[in-house]
Amino acid sequence: MNRLRDNEDGLSARDWALAAGYALYLVFSFVAFHSATLLSPVPIGHGGGVLFSGSAMAGRMVAALVAIIVVFGRLRGTTPPRASVVTGVLVATCAAAVAAGFLVLAMAFQFAAAVDTALLVPWLSLAGALLGCADLAATLLWARFSATLSLRTVYIYVTLCNGASLVLYGVFTLVSPVAVLPLAVLLFLASAVCAKQVLDSRAEKEDFGFEGIAFKGLARSLWPPVLGTAILCFMGGLMLQISGQQDIPLEAFQQTSLWASAAAIGCLLVPALFVRKPLNLGRLYSVALPLSAAGFLLLPLIWNAAGGIVNAFAQVGAMVAALILWCMMADGARRTRISPVLLFSPSLIVTNGASLAGTVVGFANASRIHQGDLALTTVALVSVYLLLMAALVLFRNRGAAARTPGYDYEVVSLGPEAASAVPSASPEEALAVRCDEIAEDYGFTPREGDIFLLLAQGHTLPAISERLFVSENTVKSHAKRIYQKLAIHSRAELIDLVNEPANDGD
Repeated sequence: MNRLRDNEDGLSARDWALAAGYALYLVFSFVAFHSATLLSPVPIGHGGGVLFSGSAMAGRMVAALVAIIVVFGRLRGTTPPRASVVTGVLVATCAAAVAAGFLVLAMAFQFAAAVDTALLVPWLSLAGALLGCADLAATLLWARFSATLSLRTVYIYVTLCNGASLVLYGVFTLVSPVAVLPLAVLLFLASAVCAKQVLDSRAEKEDFGFEGIAFKGLARSLWPPVLGTAILCFMGGLMLQISGQQDIPLEAFQQTSLWASAAAIGCLLVPALFVRKPLNLGRLYSVALPLSAAGFLLLPLIWNAAGGIVNAFAQVGAMVAALILWCMMADGARRTRISPVLLFSPSLIVTNGASLAGTVVGFANASRIHQGDLALTTVALVSVYLLLMAALVLFRNRGAAARTPGYDYEVVSLGPEAASAVPSASPEEALAVRCDEIAEDYGFTPREGDIFLLLAQGHTLPAISERLFVSENTVKSHAKRIYQKLAIHSRAELIDLVNEPANDGD
C-alpha cells in the first residue's frame, strides 16, 4: 500500500478515505446496470430488463453529448468555470437525476402487480434514462478525481476500488429484495458526496482547460484502445442476450460474475503490487481480448452451463479493457490538463453505443439461436474473427506506439525503489529514476517532471512540444520554472546536476 503514498499526488489519509467512495459508485453500477439485482423485486421479465438497461445506455450517451457541448463552450469562453463550480454542477445533476429516476422506478414497482406489464414500458424507459444520466455525472466526477493522480497511483487505486466493490456487491446480494432500491439510492448519494468532498480538497489540481494540439495528439494515441473497448462492449452486450443467460437463476449469475471478476482483478493487481520492473498497460489490455474470445469459443459447447461462465468471460474482458482505458484517459487528462469531461465523454458515447448495439442485436436474434444450432456456432466464429481484427488494429504498431509522441501511457513507473531492486536497469531507466529523485526533492509538478526528464535526455524544446502535444511557449514556460527551482541557468548545468551522484545522507 506504500505505493499509493505518492508525493506528487498529495493525498492525505482523509482524501483516501473519501476516494474509497468510488467503490460505492461501482457497487451501484453493478446493481443497477450490470445485473438484474435492482429490478429483482418485480416480475417485469427479461424484456423489461433489456429495455431498462438500454434506456440507461441511451441516457448516458445523451448526457455525455450535452456535457461535451456545455464544457467545450465554457472552456472556449473568456472565463472558464472554476473547478468547484463544475464539481457542484455534476453533484447537483447526480442528485436530481437519481432522485427522479428512483422515484419513477419505485412507482413502477408499486403498480407492477396491478397493471399490465406493457403499461410499465414508458416508465421503465424513463427511469433507465434518468439513472443513466445520473450515472454519467457520477462517472465524470470520479474521472476528474482520477485525473489528479499519477498513472501509477490511478492504476492501483482504480483496480483496488473495483476489487472492493466486488466484495461489497457480494454482501449486497444477500439483502432482502425489498431493501435493494433504498440501499442503491444511499450508495449512489454517498458516493457523490465523497466525490465532491475529495475534489474540493484538490481544487488546485483541477485547473483543467482545453488545448487543440494536445487534444488531437491524445485522440491519435487513445483511439485504438477506445475502439478495442467498444468492440468488447459490443461483444459483451451480444453475449448477454444470446447465451441463454435469462434461463439462469439470478443467484447463480451473480456468483459466477463475482468470482470471474474477482479473478481478473487479482490478476491485474499482482503486477502492480509485486512486480518490480515497469509495467506495460498495453500488454495488460491485451488480456481482455483472449478472455472474450474464450467465452465465444466455449459458447457452442457449454451454452449457459456453470452459471453462465461463457457470458462471464465476455463481461470480464470488457471490464478489464474499460479499467485500463480509464487509466489511460485519466493520465492523458492529468498531463495535458485537458478537461476530463472532454476526454471521457466521447469514449463513453462510443462504448455505450457499442454495448447498446450489441444488446439490441442479441435480443432481436436470441429467440432464433439455441444450443447445438449452426447459427450459434456461426455467431461464435464471427465474434472471434472480429476480436482478432481488433487485436490487429490495437497491436500492429505496438513497437511504434512506444516511440509515438505522447504520454507513454503503457508504462507504469513504480518509483525510485524499483531501480535499486533491479541491478540490470538500463541507462534509460537509471536516468528516469535519477530525474524522479530530483523532481521529488525540488517539488516539481507532474508536468515539470515530464519536461525535466525530456530535457535531461537531450530533447530540444520543439521536440518536447511535439512529444507532449503542447505549444512551444508552454514548454518554455515550464522549462523556465524548472531552471528557477534548480537555481541554474542552462541545459549544461541541468545535465551536470542529473549526472551528480545522489546524496544518500539526505
